[in-house]
Amino acid sequence: MDDIELLKRRLAREQAARRQAEAILEQKALELYDVNTRLQHLNENLELEIQNKLTELQESEQRHRQLIESIEDIIYKISPDGYFTYISPVAEKLLGYKEHEFVGKHASYFVEQGYKGALITYYQRVLEERKSSTYYELPILTKDGRTVWIGQTVRIIEQNNEVVEMVAVARDVTARKTAELALQTTQIQLTALISSLQSGVLLETQDRRIILANGLFCDLFGISVSAQQLTGLCHTELDALTGNPVDDPQGFKARTDALLACRQASVGTEIRLNNGRILEQDYIPILMDGMCLGHLWQYTDVTKKNTTRERIRRSEEKYRGIMNNMELGLLEVDNDQTILRAYDRFCKMIGYREDELVGQNAANMLVPPEFIPVLSEQQQQRRLGTAGSYELQLMRKDGSRIWVLVSGVPIQDEHGAQVGSMGIHYDLTARKQLEQELATAKHLADEARQAEKQFLANMSHEIRTPLNAIIGMSHLLFDTRPTAQQQEYIEILQTSADFLHSLISDLLDMTKIEAGRIEVQSRPFDLAGLMRGTQKVFEMKLQGRPINIDVMLDARINGDFIGDDVMLNQILTNLVGNADKFTEEGSIQISARIRKEEQNQCWIEFSVADTGVGIPTEKLGLVFQKFKQVNPQGHKHKGTGLGLAITKELVEIQGGTIQVKSRVGEGSVFTFILPFTRSATQSAPAPVPVLSPVPMMEWRLGHVLVVEDNTMNQKYIGSLLNKWGISYTLAPDGMQAIEVCRQHKFDLILMDIQMPVLDGYEATVAIRSTRNPNQHVPIIALTASAMLDHKNIALAAGMDDFLTKPFDPPKLLALLRQYTPAELPDANPSVPIDSGLDWRHLHDMYGPDLSTASEMFELFLNEIVPEINRLNDLCTERNWAEVARLAHKLKPTFSMVGLTELETKMAQIERSASQNSNNELVAVYCNDIIKHTNEAIPLLKNELQKLAQP
Repeated sequence: MDDIELLKRRLAREQAARRQAEAILEQKALELYDVNTRLQHLNENLELEIQNKLTELQESEQRHRQLIESIEDIIYKISPDGYFTYISPVAEKLLGYKEHEFVGKHASYFVEQGYKGALITYYQRVLEERKSSTYYELPILTKDGRTVWIGQTVRIIEQNNEVVEMVAVARDVTARKTAELALQTTQIQLTALISSLQSGVLLETQDRRIILANGLFCDLFGISVSAQQLTGLCHTELDALTGNPVDDPQGFKARTDALLACRQASVGTEIRLNNGRILEQDYIPILMDGMCLGHLWQYTDVTKKNTTRERIRRSEEKYRGIMNNMELGLLEVDNDQTILRAYDRFCKMIGYREDELVGQNAANMLVPPEFIPVLSEQQQQRRLGTAGSYELQLMRKDGSRIWVLVSGVPIQDEHGAQVGSMGIHYDLTARKQLEQELATAKHLADEARQAEKQFLANMSHEIRTPLNAIIGMSHLLFDTRPTAQQQEYIEILQTSADFLHSLISDLLDMTKIEAGRIEVQSRPFDLAGLMRGTQKVFEMKLQGRPINIDVMLDARINGDFIGDDVMLNQILTNLVGNADKFTEEGSIQISARIRKEEQNQCWIEFSVADTGVGIPTEKLGLVFQKFKQVNPQGHKHKGTGLGLAITKELVEIQGGTIQVKSRVGEGSVFTFILPFTRSATQSAPAPVPVLSPVPMMEWRLGHVLVVEDNTMNQKYIGSLLNKWGISYTLAPDGMQAIEVCRQHKFDLILMDIQMPVLDGYEATVAIRSTRNPNQHVPIIALTASAMLDHKNIALAAGMDDFLTKPFDPPKLLALLRQYTPAELPDANPSVPIDSGLDWRHLHDMYGPDLSTASEMFELFLNEIVPEINRLNDLCTERNWAEVARLAHKLKPTFSMVGLTELETKMAQIERSASQNSNNELVAVYCNDIIKHTNEAIPLLKNELQKLAQP
């Protein structure tokens, strides 16, 4: 029972325990269910949250990627050794490369060649310094070859104190770089411009510290330091350097302070410095949005401008005063010649009031019909804007006319359009009347001069014709074995005739010189022989008198010289003859020495010294004047007073100078200098004057026709020809000479010029122009005229030579020998220049180089000859300075083609034209050289053809 009870109790306890356990288990199950339910809800929420977070993260990443891809900057990563690991897609848009073209390549691969090293150095410095952020700019070559400037900010990424990568943000800065370069270029240009300005420039900040100055600013204010050293200085420091150079420091400072205070531009303020110079100051404030950023000062030196302006002002005042006091009438007209204004002087000049003139047509009212074309032509010039001067007549109110000189100038408005013209009128009526009177007087003077010339020619002929017979017969009388008394009478007769001949020759020589009708004939001659010949002549003349005559020659005077030996002989003869006239006893010394020698050109100084009576000092200035005799007393000192005047003219014609030194009782020394050229060839020895009777000719000339109307001259010439064994025929006039020439052949014709019935010129032309046996026979002119134009006329008429009466036997004999049959010229009677060229000179110049010689000859013919022909026009224009210049230019060209004699003549033209010694003679020389040059052209062309042949 107990067991059952116990079992029951145990069972009850177990049942109670089980029910309790089940209740607990159920409670726990409920709790577990509740927990599971809550856990299930929690898991569901967690998954949703995780999903939401992942979605948010993806959206954020998408936004960041879109942000990175949307910005213009390039974002890239590179490894510490410089290789790309990432680059944003913007790089393709900017540089043209895709991402995969960057990744794996070194950063320097895309950089311009000159910047590769600098970039590598930059990355090394970043790794070494480990700055969190740095900035660097470099040029990148794009895929299409352009250059793009990139500015990059680089950051380093570290882990465990090691740099694992570098991240950079880069952007295109090309525009800024270009702008900076342009700005830098502009700054350089601006600095250069300011430095080279003709003004001093000073640029200051607002607080007056110097930003920029140029060198001229320092020069104007006497600042000793350079313009660069002024940069950064304040104005007080600048004042200390300048030291107050202005003449009014207080006023200058006050004006400066006022300008700075008002901050308004000011131009053209004059500032005077202590050194007397004047500056013009310009001030320009530098403003932006109403704020002053600085000050620009500019200083220009206007000293010269002010001086010029003051000079112009004074000149204007001067000429305004002159115009007010001069008799000038001013008239203003419009483009249609309608009078706009007439000034007082013009109204008085023309006789009208101004109100009567204004509005009237000037041409219709004032200008005579015959002068309308002149006015129209001038109006055309005014329309072209050209001023001009011209002369015309104007009609006064009372109907009378006046001559006026008009200076017309165009008038323009402010836009440059011509609105009219102004005429300045000067009354020429009185001058025109005077010109007419002078023209009449000149016409009368020309007629008188022509009459004088004709008178001299007639007197020359009338005196020389009988004088020729007197001198000739006196020579012949010596051959008749006269007694001593007869010989004395003949000598007196001959001396008187020679004296008369000298007087006539002097008068005619001076006439020829004054008329410019004497020419320099340059040719090679023996200078030393000429001087000794002069000595020999005067030795014979001085026989029996206590006077010695000596010649002193420079040892360098040897060989031939080129010059006018005839003129030199006349000069020496005049001077020695003058010394003979005034020397009773003692000596006469002729000397020559070379003063200067340049190449072949020699300046030779000649002197003639005597121990005569001398010349008073106060009369030395008269010795070279015409018709002046210093010692007119005494029978021995008779003469025209022209000898030394002629000598001076002859020296100056050749480009030389002459002077005299003298002392009374001690004698005189005449010194002259002449230019000569050394000759490359030697001339034949000068013949000794024939003073003794001429022996019978060793040659036979044949038959000579003497055409002479004067009986005495017929007798004289006939006697000489008989004496020399020459047969001749006489013809008393030109007509009979023509008839005789038709019937007989002669070897030579001596033709007088002035004859009755038919003169020598006409007879020569007839003989030359008609078929007869003597058409080409040499004809020698015999004339009592020594005028150059008569000689030229004779040569132009066809004569071959010219012999002036009176002549002595040796002169006629020399001509006869020159024209012997064996030496007769060709049918062409004129041989103007030497028949050949200076071959020795050409050989020395060119040698075997024929091409150069040919080129020179062609150049001379094509270019130099036209220049030579310009000399005539220049002489007509009386432009002697241009003649001298052209002569100097052309002179050396003659020797290049072998015309060395013409080179000497051109040198004479140059000297005479540059010295203005005798301009009329220069014209004669120019005509002569043009003539000879043109005559030489065929010879030069022929030689050119020879040179051109292979």
